[in-house]
Amino acid sequence: MKAQFHLPLATYPDASSFSLLQNAVAVCLHQKAGLTASIPLVRIEPFQPRFPLLIDVDKMRAEAERLSKDNGTVLGQTLHDYAKKAEVEVEIQPFDAREPFVAQTLAELSRVYDLSMLEASVLMRPLIESVLFESGRPLLLFPPDNFSGRIEAVAVAWDGGATVARALTGARLLLEQVSRVVLISVTDDKQIDERARDRFATALRKAGLAVDIAAVQTQGNSPASVIQAAALERKADLLVAGAFGHSRLREFLLGGVTRSLLTHLEMPTLLCH
Repeated sequence: MKAQFHLPLATYPDASSFSLLQNAVAVCLHQKAGLTASIPLVRIEPFQPRFPLLIDVDKMRAEAERLSKDNGTVLGQTLHDYAKKAEVEVEIQPFDAREPFVAQTLAELSRVYDLSMLEASVLMRPLIESVLFESGRPLLLFPPDNFSGRIEAVAVAWDGGATVARALTGARLLLEQVSRVVLISVTDDKQIDERARDRFATALRKAGLAVDIAAVQTQGNSPASVIQAAALERKADLLVAGAFGHSRLREFLLGGVTRSLLTHLEMPTLLCH
């Protein structure tokens, strides 16, 4: 069965980047997956002020809607061109959405597909969180840089929790062509059940994968940066992590560390709630 990936795009007030389009096409090419892009045409609700204003509210609303439409047109055409050049099957689906409910609607649309793809960005954080926590599907998050799309080695942020198990299930489609896995545990952040980790490593080896185990320590740094550094040092193409878990791992996605993570993500990361 051919995998179907989803690309939820933003058109207002900021538009998704062209690098996100390129990365999505590259992943679909190497995974032999179909791609559907959802492009919101944002509708701003009419506003009736109680008192006369010095600004033309209706004009501002019309300009915002026009900006969303123009951004959507450019994104759709650019994605079509990228996909055609790469010979990737793509379907572009514009839809009307009222401004307060765009992220929610994109999350609901994401439930139909095997996974969704977004780019790490402070500006896109509301959309990222909505898709991650409301879609029920895995989210592949890219850094701003271009990604080749090839995934041959995967790093797993392993803490033995159920969230990691769910993330690995969500990553299964991306593991089909993988030859090597590295299990990374932060040993001074949470008690690690080494026997459980070894059992999982054994299961992966039985599946035909080469498996390495890396135990690292934070030494005052955030778990997010330490895990990414260990993954990159071991030449991993993708990091797999759960969205919840130990409190500090939760910060990896949601807490104070998140603001820097979303602007300094160093490698493609698959997250699953």
